[in-house]
Amino acid sequence: MKYLFIILLPTLMFLSCENAKKKAKKENPKLKSQISNSVPPIDSVISVDENIPKNLIPVLGYRFIINGDFNGDGKKEKLTEHFFSSINNKETHKFYDSLTNYDQLVELTVKKSPYSFLACDNNKINSFQVANSGQLLGLSYLKNEGDLNGDGTDEISYVINWADWSNCNTWHIATYKNNEWKELYSFNIWDWQIPDLPETFNQYGFFGLQDKIINSSDVEINKQVEEKLLEFEGLVKKIKKNKIQVIYKTDEAEEDTMIVNLKRIR
Repeated sequence: MKYLFIILLPTLMFLSCENAKKKAKKENPKLKSQISNSVPPIDSVISVDENIPKNLIPVLGYRFIINGDFNGDGKKEKLTEHFFSSINNKETHKFYDSLTNYDQLVELTVKKSPYSFLACDNNKINSFQVANSGQLLGLSYLKNEGDLNGDGTDEISYVINWADWSNCNTWHIATYKNNEWKELYSFNIWDWQIPDLPETFNQYGFFGLQDKIINSSDVEINKQVEEKLLEFEGLVKKIKKNKIQVIYKTDEAEEDTMIVNLKRIR
């Protein structure tokens, strides 16, 4: 019975993670944000967790910032990633130094019931609620893809950083239309297809993600990691108007490419 439990444990964890992801997506099917755009700068409103073990050092964690013309007015806007705790509705830390293991990070994350969104510096553009889930660590990736469908607005790609043990994930493409953010297309990927974030280094095993190594003190290493992240071209390539090529995970768990006609999936 002991050995049976050990064998089943990774499967149970994976199913739990997948259910959490489906729940978060179900709660926000149209990706429409209900969060105000009047969000102050991150550094001025950090909420320090008071109930964490004293040996842990809170780490803010990487926040994505991208620029683009997301509403088609010919002017550049800025989208900034935010990571809030539902306990007090304030910006909070994503990670901690001196963790016992990855399980402890997941437990601490769930306790603050976080949610993540993108705030725009243009008040006429609604904030974009990325996800609202107890197992959320913000974003693993965010990119301005340019105008993929020829409607005069820039589309964005994003991948959610789930606090789980699965290395299976989803790549989302979203667009701003009729005063709200909408999902344009999505496809399956593995987390290891995306570069690590500064201060965090993923370790993968046979069953998925095994650990996140937090290293906030090595400035030079983190600078190199950020450069690699910014140089990453992503998994989406525009072929022509309404046609893109994506690198995805097949149902047979193989990496492949395919051409997607965005006009057909509207």
